[in-house]
Amino acid sequence: MPEFDVVIIGAGAAGIGAGLELAGTGLRFVMLEAADRIGGRALTDTTSLPVPWDHGCHWLHSGDVNPLVPWADRLGAAYFMEERQDHFAIWQGGRFASPAELEQAGAATQAACAAIEAAASAGRDVSIQQVLPDAGRWTAGVRCILQYMAGADPDQVSAPGYRDYEDTGADWPVVSGYGALIAGMAAGLPIRTGLPVDQIVEHPGTVEVHTPDGQITAGAAIVTVSTNVLTSGAIRFTGGETAAFLETVADLPCGTYEKVAVAVPDLPPEVAGKIFCMVDPGSGQTAVDFQVMPGPPPVFIAHLGGDAAGAAVADGPAAMTALAVERLCLAFGSAFGKRIIATGTSTWRRNPLIGGSYATPRPGAAHQRRLSERARQGAGDCEAVSGVTGAILLQPTRAWQAADSSIFGTMKLWGEWPGPGVARNRERGWHVS
Repeated sequence: MPEFDVVIIGAGAAGIGAGLELAGTGLRFVMLEAADRIGGRALTDTTSLPVPWDHGCHWLHSGDVNPLVPWADRLGAAYFMEERQDHFAIWQGGRFASPAELEQAGAATQAACAAIEAAASAGRDVSIQQVLPDAGRWTAGVRCILQYMAGADPDQVSAPGYRDYEDTGADWPVVSGYGALIAGMAAGLPIRTGLPVDQIVEHPGTVEVHTPDGQITAGAAIVTVSTNVLTSGAIRFTGGETAAFLETVADLPCGTYEKVAVAVPDLPPEVAGKIFCMVDPGSGQTAVDFQVMPGPPPVFIAHLGGDAAGAAVADGPAAMTALAVERLCLAFGSAFGKRIIATGTSTWRRNPLIGGSYATPRPGAAHQRRLSERARQGAGDCEAVSGVTGAILLQPTRAWQAADSSIFGTMKLWGEWPGPGVARNRERGWHVS
């Protein structure tokens, strides 16, 4: 008889969501996490800055239907529900844009999103680059948003794949920390950290999960690691049909989306009351979008996505920080750098246990996001409220099958990061996060 009915590999948001559902079924289960902490890409940093900030997921997207909202209320997490029409600023060409120019920028973003929507609705599985209209002077800003919304450059992203996202337009930042919220939800779950899995062997009716501490047997395994980890070979799958499934996942790579946090004593007046500030140097240089957190102390969080961020990310945290600070000094003057209190960076791309941001289909592979009929044995990120984490279910037992519809439904809502989508962009105009 197996030691457990179910073993869950990964204790990020998807794994924790599955664990919470299993906790009420009476099934024997255990959760294995390779890192020395839980949460996956839900990580609230409480040490690099004077205030907590999220390296990864930060927003309760589709907050009016998101199942995390009741948890946030139950655990006392702080989040903002306020909606504002004048929530962004743009610095371009040596000055901040006027209200009329902001409207033009918003219209350019809306036009881009409408073009993506039209291509997807027509069944054109082409890159979003192929369908984007000319945005004129706002091209760099539109591109910047698309890059970090998808974690990849527009020529690497499927138009219907980008559109394939359930969104109600209600996006609420968790100011007390999304990572802290996820960690609080996991209290009491049977999680073993610092225990990587290197092989899963499927047998009729059971699976063997191999770790440095030995072998664990179970009636079923739920694998919730990122698609980049799945395709890296870090976990070997033998004895079943998973190899064919991994070929499908190869067209859903996790991209590049990193953050740089910069704390300052007070906000410049140009961004007082704003939520976002785009800094566009022009001349083909990379635009950088910043979330503006009022503090105290205030924090600018740079969003770096796609190949534009790739070079700085490859060079490490110092290069990422230099890029963010350089852009802030362009907008607020060279003396701005001397006022910085502290900085911090995410490192998802360089983390071998994560390997990138959320998964986005390549052009021609949008159908893969639904992970084919084979993936109905597990819960994927294909139609999720957030689009980063999927799960594979191996060897379901009868006891598991009795509960699986509940588990599947839950994990389709428990991804760790927002995936790409155009509905939110369309409603909010120039900037969406």
